[in-house]
Amino acid sequence: MKQLKSRTGVALGCALLFAAYFVTARLGLLLGAVAGFATLVWPPTGIALAALWVFGSRLWPGVFAGALCVNLVAGAPLPAALGIAAGNTLEAVAGVWVLGRAGFQTQLDRVEDVVALIIGPAICSTALSASIGVASLRLARIVSSSATVPALQAWWIGDMVGDLVVAPLLFVFLGRQPLRGRRWIRAEVFLLACALVALGLLVFGNAFGGSISLRRHPYMLFPLLAWAALRFGQYGAVTSVFLVCGIAVTGTAMGFGPFAHPTLAESLLDLQAFTSVAAGTTLVLGAAIAERNRAVSARDEFLSIASHELRTPFTALSLQVQALIRRLRRPEGIPSRDELLVDLETANRLLGRVARMIDELLEVSRVAAGRFQLQREEMDLAQSVRESLARFEKQLASAGCRVELRLEGKVTGHWDPVRLDQVIDNLISNAAKYGAGKPVEVWLSDRGEWVVLGIRDYGIGIDPADQSRVFGQFERAVSHRRFGGFGLGLWITRRVVEAHGGTISLTSEPGHGSTFTVELPR
Repeated sequence: MKQLKSRTGVALGCALLFAAYFVTARLGLLLGAVAGFATLVWPPTGIALAALWVFGSRLWPGVFAGALCVNLVAGAPLPAALGIAAGNTLEAVAGVWVLGRAGFQTQLDRVEDVVALIIGPAICSTALSASIGVASLRLARIVSSSATVPALQAWWIGDMVGDLVVAPLLFVFLGRQPLRGRRWIRAEVFLLACALVALGLLVFGNAFGGSISLRRHPYMLFPLLAWAALRFGQYGAVTSVFLVCGIAVTGTAMGFGPFAHPTLAESLLDLQAFTSVAAGTTLVLGAAIAERNRAVSARDEFLSIASHELRTPFTALSLQVQALIRRLRRPEGIPSRDELLVDLETANRLLGRVARMIDELLEVSRVAAGRFQLQREEMDLAQSVRESLARFEKQLASAGCRVELRLEGKVTGHWDPVRLDQVIDNLISNAAKYGAGKPVEVWLSDRGEWVVLGIRDYGIGIDPADQSRVFGQFERAVSHRRFGGFGLGLWITRRVVEAHGGTISLTSEPGHGSTFTVELPR
């Protein structure tokens, strides 16, 4: 999120948000609003959600002022307008809070992000706004008891469509993720756009004057929406959904299309139910395709890294053995026992490095398949940390990392010592690797039913944009050319910690190091 911090920036942001909210709200209220206030076309919901998420919740006055003014202009009494404005503002703030708790990313390139958007803001927070808004109208005697359910239904679905059509469009384009270029992409975009417009007008319009007798079923558009998501990711998904929604709303408002009914409110209710399904399906498909593309890229990168990482020690080992063979073949200057011992110890270290890499790869298959089981026993976490520091003493010393260990209270518990050794080793190894030349702090703390392990380095740090993915499989926040490894250590660490019922978190700032905090229940 690009938080606006200066007063000038916040004031300007509130003013722009107020203008966008007011204008789009006035347009929405012109389209068959139930009781004059509950409309099925409400883009301001998506605009408010995107604005508060991207630029910060400090812009909420723009939402409140926009909602208050547009309802006053529409004829609502001041108390009712205040209630509606409070509900609309709470809707946006609650939606942002839910997305934050879910670890939402604006690129919408993960299925979990789309699900969080659908369940959190689109379904839950909109229900909150609809309930408060209709209750305010009921108290002001604007909505009768018989019109309460239709008004609630229209309000909820209208806000939901705003979160599913408008907000994703703003999220994706404000995120400015690069679109993979390929040959003939512009021609394909043009062809897709023409097909969407033509079929949209055929289904929801009267552009062909009834000369085409084909049954106008709205789900005829799904293949084109799938085409957009499959070929252009979320850029294609959000744009095509927005385009189809615009054509559908316009055509239905003019009395055309399969959802045309005697009243506009009834027509738009059926249309927006279809739009919600189409938008949710297309967004999920686009996210699934993005995950698939990332998995393929990660696989290719992993194969490249793995071949490089495995080749390096094997090459060194081969050179070591060949040099030893040449020395032994010479009749003169046969190496002494001590020289042979040094050469063999070097070869053994290289073999150990290869073995550790292979073990890490085998561990991935076991963890991913869920085949590893915890062998719990009573253990002292402080003792395990001391043993790990002893194992990495040479690596820490060669990296110039002075270690400070702090112990607060008794840190014993019922855990798997072998698995926790993996966790501790991975975190200390990373601290030595990425914090070279700087001190490393390790602390253990007794928190009652929980034990906390923290490891902090003062090295290169991790960019905020990469922090959410460093715990992923084969994910790396640094170039593999500078730092070796498969990008599996933190993924295994997270899986082991979660298997114990614990959590692991990261706080980091580029250039100022990283802090990993592990919390384990006893």
